[in-house]
Amino acid sequence: MSGELADIYRAYLDCLNRQAWDELGQFVDNDVQHNDRLLRLAGYREMLVQDFVDIPNLQFNIQLLVCEPPRLAARLSFDCSPKGEFMGLSVNGRRVSFTENVFYEFVGSKIRSVWSVIDKSAIEAQLP
Repeated sequence: MSGELADIYRAYLDCLNRQAWDELGQFVDNDVQHNDRLLRLAGYREMLVQDFVDIPNLQFNIQLLVCEPPRLAARLSFDCSPKGEFMGLSVNGRRVSFTENVFYEFVGSKIRSVWSVIDKSAIEAQLP
């Protein structure tokens, strides 16, 4: 089961990287929560779409993946150029590299809960 969940997760990230929003419901539960806030699928999709508006060259890259069904943990790496402010920092198109530690809980084959922490100090260290 852990290999199957890891494959589903990789397909989910591919969906995000392709911005294939019509496919998102294949991977995300209708009652999805993000950092303990109930967003539902529509709200989660809006959040992700906005991420790509704010960061046009956003790509999700797995650095580390640990799977213990029904949970999965990942360290994602990013090398991108947010357009304006990002996490309250004036990035303004500068290229920054950072990581995100994220935990997921699945119900069946769909993501129900997401807990995410972005390494803001790594971004701060790259800004003048």
